[in-house]
Parts: sequence; C-alpha cells; structure tokens
Amino acid sequence: MTGEERELVAEEAPRLFAVVERVPELHVAAWGLEFEDGAQVVSEDGSLRMSLQGPESCLHLFKGSELLWI
Repeated sequence: MTGEERELVAEEAPRLFAVVERVPELHVAAWGLEFEDGAQVVSEDGSLRMSLQGPESCLHLFKGSELLWI
C-alpha cells in the first residue's frame, strides 16, 4: 500500500467510540462507529444494534453514560 493510499484510508475511516456507563460502576456499555452521515452502535453484549443520526443519540438509552473517543 502506498503512502497516498494509507492517507486516503485514514481520512475515510469511521471514528471509534465507547459508550461508558458510570452507574452503578464504570463499564463499557456499547461500542460505536461514527460515519459522515450517522453512527452505528452495538451494545457490549451484542443484544442491541442501532443506526443513529449521530453518536450522542444513544446516550439516553444508557444510564449515566458518556462517549469516550478511541
């Protein structure tokens, strides 16, 4: 892979984030990918999958949660 190809892939890659709950204790509740036109979120146990307008749209589903960008 050329340097130009690596740069293109890096620019196009979705951003990875974790949805972290602090209640009752700190743990990762879900993982997500942010794309230009929305986000995909999967709960940590895989039981819930969502397509959203943006990463913040899932925060109301997880108690005391916040996004942590990877």
